Amino acid sequence: MRTVRTLPAIALASTLALAGGAATATTAFAATPAPAPAAARASLRVPSSPVQPGDAVSVTVTAPAGSRNLTVSSSALRPLTLRPAQDSTATWTGTATVATVKDGGYAVTLTASGPDGAPLQARARLTVQTTAVTPAPTPRS
Repeated sequence: MRTVRTLPAIALASTLALAGGAATATTAFAATPAPAPAAARASLRVPSSPVQPGDAVSVTVTAPAGSRNLTVSSSALRPLTLRPAQDSTATWTGTATVATVKDGGYAVTLTASGPDGAPLQARARLTVQTTAVTPAPTPRS
């Protein structure tokens, strides 16, 4: 009768033979560690079109439910208070006033603590334009 041996079976037999029979199946077949849980993520949304000083802008934060100490900061925004959205446990909203700053792009940063205490961060970019853009005149025919 012909015997078919697989490579794992041969490896186990070799391990047992080299160890004088003292090895056990748990040493021959190590358990694969469980993958680490994915890090919690947060996002931050501000208007994508240019804003002017004095404008009221909507800020929306999405973070895992149970997150705390949510703070949004930017040199282009006056301080704001975030409140949980009424239709979600993972979304916070607030309205901020654009500060008197020069034209340009400004970083807006979210810092928070996730439900497990791990730090959360997110960034967005806010463009401030101090002068209104006037459309080019239409040529007359």
